[in-house]
Amino acid sequence: MKKTKIIALLLAAILPLCSCSGKNETVGGSYMFATGKAGGTYYSLGTVLASVWDKYSQSTTNVTTTSGSVNNIEMLLKENADFGFVQSDILHYALEGQEMYEEDKQRGVSVVANLYPEYAQFVVNASTDIQTIPDLAGMTVAVGKYGTATEAAARKILEAYGVTYDMITVKYQTFSEAMSSLSSGSIDAAFAVSSLPSANILEYSQTREIRLLPVSLTQSASFKRSCPFFSDGMIPAETYGTANSSSTVCIDVLLICRTNLQQANVYSIVKALFDNTDEIASAHAKGADINAVTASETKIGTMHPGASQYYNSAGEEPAEDDFEPEVVPEPETSSEPEISSEPETSSEPEETGNE
Repeated sequence: MKKTKIIALLLAAILPLCSCSGKNETVGGSYMFATGKAGGTYYSLGTVLASVWDKYSQSTTNVTTTSGSVNNIEMLLKENADFGFVQSDILHYALEGQEMYEEDKQRGVSVVANLYPEYAQFVVNASTDIQTIPDLAGMTVAVGKYGTATEAAARKILEAYGVTYDMITVKYQTFSEAMSSLSSGSIDAAFAVSSLPSANILEYSQTREIRLLPVSLTQSASFKRSCPFFSDGMIPAETYGTANSSSTVCIDVLLICRTNLQQANVYSIVKALFDNTDEIASAHAKGADINAVTASETKIGTMHPGASQYYNSAGEEPAEDDFEPEVVPEPETSSEPEISSEPETSSEPEETGNE
């Protein structure tokens, strides 16, 4: 009788160890993916990405709608989500305690992939004499809703060209509101950050000739230092039928995750995505921009060890002992930052932070 009890106790101790041994049993978890508004790019792309990685990594992912980047970071920090989309400028503000985070630095999120760029766009009617950003002095400019990432980007770009808010009449409008105001003549310029083409600008350009004001990182050294998330970009003339192509600055859309997710699990997710980019491209227009080369390049944040493992190994299957022991610290959930009750941009799906 005693022998039987001893054997039973030994089995009870050994079986859990057996079930946890081996790399394959560490993957295939259940995840929550914070995206954006229903009907927007973030939500539709997130649905595609989750479908692909679930298919090839044996995971189960629930894709949820949110108000955008700020909301997504909050959900990850509170462990109400495991993955999310965020714009690189908002991640920078969170990590540095700037803008809507008001010196309340956030920790506990890591970068998984740099997905695609979004473009800063100052729009004016081509019939005006406004050719450059300095020409906006004395004009009425819609810069996005107050306290949002769009408004912060507009302010920083204007200041880089020597145009401060006290030199213009500022309108805190959503981009759809701004385009209506541009049409009526109640404003002189409208600002947005979006992927190309912006649906609102494209629709407007069908009936009116527009001009995009050029933007360049070389405008000032301080601009580059204070906004490390910006990179140079170009908006081709054929995008909106403008007379010329226009230089601008871009902000990257990043896939991020909780820092304390297991390395092997994140590796499995990243491998599933970038071993199957053809499926993503065939299912979503943005899929054509997603590739392992640019995905590993991010100016903001720290890459999760599981993602780095994939990019550094060029997708080759690592040995079991290649994975680092799981010693990732728990996220710090500092007090919630004082942010605008508005989502990070307007209600329009194609605008920055709300896709």
